[in-house]
Amino acid sequence: MNINPLKSIWNTGRTAVGTYIMYSRDITTVQLAATAGLDFVVFDLEHRPHNIETIHDLCQVARILGMAPLVGPSDIASAEISRLLDVGASGVIIPHVKTALEVELAVKAVRYPPEGERGRCGQAGHNLYKTERSTSEELTHYNDGVSLFLKIESKSAIENLEELLAPEGVDGVMVGPMDLSLDMRIPGEVHDESLTRLMDQVSRICQKRNIHYGVFVPSTTELKVAVEMGASWVIVGSEMEFLSRSWKAVSQIQRS
Repeated sequence: MNINPLKSIWNTGRTAVGTYIMYSRDITTVQLAATAGLDFVVFDLEHRPHNIETIHDLCQVARILGMAPLVGPSDIASAEISRLLDVGASGVIIPHVKTALEVELAVKAVRYPPEGERGRCGQAGHNLYKTERSTSEELTHYNDGVSLFLKIESKSAIENLEELLAPEGVDGVMVGPMDLSLDMRIPGEVHDESLTRLMDQVSRICQKRNIHYGVFVPSTTELKVAVEMGASWVIVGSEMEFLSRSWKAVSQIQRS
């Protein structure tokens, strides 16, 4: 039972590539992502309508198919973070991180004692309803396997990133480019030079601390650039963006 295939991917030196599942509740969408060869899918509960039962079902399918389901909680709250892991998430992406105390809370919520304070769920989604190991072995397996990612979405958080990463236990950091642009008062200007400089700063800090730097890109054309910038995990678009782009292309052909 591999809780998180991302870590074995990184051990080979390969960049992990995935996508957002924003609105689909159909397990077929996850199956298509796996068949296409994606390494992970991301569910964002801050902005999207999925409920916990849907997240459970989609995480289970992703895990069974060998992908890592990552979930962004709607808030930095211990109970919500641990619950998402209990239903089967391979890792969590914590939004709007601003303080080291929030990072410490997330670390404790993600990991079992003695490394954290996560409560034991027993036979459930997190172990695919199997009891293959002793409790002690399973706790060690999960503490080693589950990924904790931080989403940095403000200029001040980037400027204080070294302090934010002081608590041990963070596996990766990504920048939320749209919210960062809002914070910088340049809404939507995600390619602005001042913004990209901040993203480069995050990449350098991650590299120095041996932490996995992640980015979101809207399309495959920007994937190569993201890898060249040092990203070891890249979220490429979403099922909504790929469908919309493809259907628009079809309609334009029909009218030409």
